[in-house]
Amino acid sequence: MVRKLMELVTNETSLDLVNLEPHALYRIMVLTHGKYGNSLPSSMLLINTTEMISNLNGSNKSQEIYGAPSPPHALAIVAHSATWMQLTWQPPEYSHPHEKITYRVYHKPMKAEKFNRIETKVAWLRMNNLKPSSQHILYVEAVGEKATSLPSETLVAWTDPALPAFVDPPTVHPADNIPEGGSMTILCLALGNPAPTISLYVGGHLVRQDTSRHMVTVIHNVTADMEHVSCYADNGYGVPMQATRRVNICYAPKIQAAGITVASVGNEVELRCMVDSKPAPKTIFWRDHDGRIPVIQGGNYDISMRTNESRPTIYTMVLRIYKLQATDVGDYFCHAENPYGSATIPVSVRIRNTPALNHNVSECCSQMNVSSACRSACSYYVDIDAIADRPECITEFDKLMKCAADGSDHRTCCADGNVPRKCLNWCRGEPVRSKEICSLQYARTIVGCFESNRDRLPGPPENIAVSVVSDSEVIIKWDPPTKNPNVVDGYRIFYHEAAIMGNDAAVASANNEPNDSLLSNATSMQMGSNVTLSTNGGGAGVGSSNEVRRIDVKETSVNIDGLKRDVLYELVVKAGNTYGASVLTQPIKFTLGDHHVTSATTSYSHVGTVSGIVASILAIMLAAAAIIFYKRHRTSSKASSGVAFENPTYTRGLEQVQLPTVTSALTHTGVNGNTNSIRTPATSNAAFQTATSNMLTSSAPTAATASKASLSAVSTTGATVGTFMRNGLDGTDGHTQCNEVKPTIYEELKLGQEGAGFKKLVP
Repeated sequence: MVRKLMELVTNETSLDLVNLEPHALYRIMVLTHGKYGNSLPSSMLLINTTEMISNLNGSNKSQEIYGAPSPPHALAIVAHSATWMQLTWQPPEYSHPHEKITYRVYHKPMKAEKFNRIETKVAWLRMNNLKPSSQHILYVEAVGEKATSLPSETLVAWTDPALPAFVDPPTVHPADNIPEGGSMTILCLALGNPAPTISLYVGGHLVRQDTSRHMVTVIHNVTADMEHVSCYADNGYGVPMQATRRVNICYAPKIQAAGITVASVGNEVELRCMVDSKPAPKTIFWRDHDGRIPVIQGGNYDISMRTNESRPTIYTMVLRIYKLQATDVGDYFCHAENPYGSATIPVSVRIRNTPALNHNVSECCSQMNVSSACRSACSYYVDIDAIADRPECITEFDKLMKCAADGSDHRTCCADGNVPRKCLNWCRGEPVRSKEICSLQYARTIVGCFESNRDRLPGPPENIAVSVVSDSEVIIKWDPPTKNPNVVDGYRIFYHEAAIMGNDAAVASANNEPNDSLLSNATSMQMGSNVTLSTNGGGAGVGSSNEVRRIDVKETSVNIDGLKRDVLYELVVKAGNTYGASVLTQPIKFTLGDHHVTSATTSYSHVGTVSGIVASILAIMLAAAAIIFYKRHRTSSKASSGVAFENPTYTRGLEQVQLPTVTSALTHTGVNGNTNSIRTPATSNAAFQTATSNMLTSSAPTAATASKASLSAVSTTGATVGTFMRNGLDGTDGHTQCNEVKPTIYEELKLGQEGAGFKKLVP
């Protein structure tokens, strides 16, 4: 109950108030009165007589009470959301003008027991981290320098309910066609309570993010991959929302072409150009771009344009020449244009300029002694239909396929055509065992691969030459293949140690057929750094190595360093590209140190007399030794094989496969591994002659060097050729049984398909 305001006047600066009522609250203010008016009121002094009595009961001292500002008033919520609200109030009505005042805000949810207290120096406060749809109680106190005001009025306020984020599809300007390289403006609008966080994605990449209900972004230098624009909104409630719009970005045509197409006169040729354009282009083939001479539809020419179903902006221009003539050879120009620009790129047709030997199957059949009844199949490629009703020709298929393969390894294409493993050797011109099944079911597929790859696969390199640089280094050089030299991406060199030369080891014989040491299954054409392939065959000759080393190069020469003296090395080369490879070259053997010799094709007539005398003496010695050996050892076990140029990937497990040895220079011991085995005179003489003629390099040194090297080789052979040492069982078997895994076709071969082949070349 508020009573009447009482006014007392005094000329002093103090005044005694008496006869105050107990249990009452008095508000006291002081004003200064002058001649011309009154001053503002002082701070309000609050006196609670109830508290004064209780405080004075225990003490005789008087208590000082200081004036406090009046309470804040006019509390109001000026802004609010689901998780926050903003409170404002008016300062105290009565307070000293120079007094510093701060505020204490008390708030709590309706069901909470304790108030939260927040202090501030301004007359407003934003309260965050509130719960949606919650009721809160608030009041404020003014804190003076020496006292605190009474509480303000109490305010009850609600937070808003939470609403999940909602976003509209982005608005893009310009709305129609946007040229590549230009600019576009994107507007994202979102709803939700609390305000959501908006994210803008362009082409799948985050461009901008902001907490707002709308966001405007300008994108400069627009590219073709920015056709998808998305606005994403999330406020922590419900499921986030995304809206996407596809933008129509236009650009000038971009053309890709194959370049040069090589064909023979009379063949059908297709010239193709891939055009990437938006909108669709107008296309034309020019014969002369500067003179604007077009290729006309009709007659020997057919012009068409195809659309890629999976990528609608990709078009294929096709010019088909049904029968290539000499006048058709030359350059053509693919031209495409749309409202945003144009592009022109040349393509060319060239006549295949390869020697007749590569494609003269008839001549090859004659050289291979194909029977006359089966010669009708020896056309440009093997004609299967011509001998389909002649069972006697099945035995001739090994020869026919060797002629048709033309020095290339077509197993990539055959594997794609589901040709089984047992028939794959035909795809590189090698014989197979299951001729009947392969000829009846897969011969047409194999011949089809020969035809489709005639311009893709290279032939083997030619004229390999070895030049000795030092006792540990040689230079290997060769000529590009005659067949398709322009498609070669790189070359692969394989080499290994065949035997050790010298007084303490047997001279390795080079009496094997050339194909015995070919890398028959080393068809993995993945280019990379130098690789060592370790084979798991039995022991080779004394000093033989089980490591086949591989080198990949782009050029037609390579330096091989780190070689050993007095070691016979064997080396082969093949050419390849992303489609596959050629067959391997004929193996070449060379050695270093004092045994520098020339190629096996070099004449040695000047040492023939010496060789004959030494051979005769050795024949007599070896004959006597053989008789003694035969009496002592009547039984012997089979010998282990030498190292074959074989891909180690295939020697892991299931199928027994007969693998050829690298050389026939296998040396033998007795059963106990310590007794020397001496061959018969005929065998030893043949081994000596072969070692003299075939243990040679392919380089051509001077006559003096060749003579010296030849005599050295003869003398060394004469001293040691009769003694052959092995650390295994004695025997004369020149082959070995190796376990070979049957993986899938693609795992087994890696035949230069997409992603394999000579794709990564060593620079």
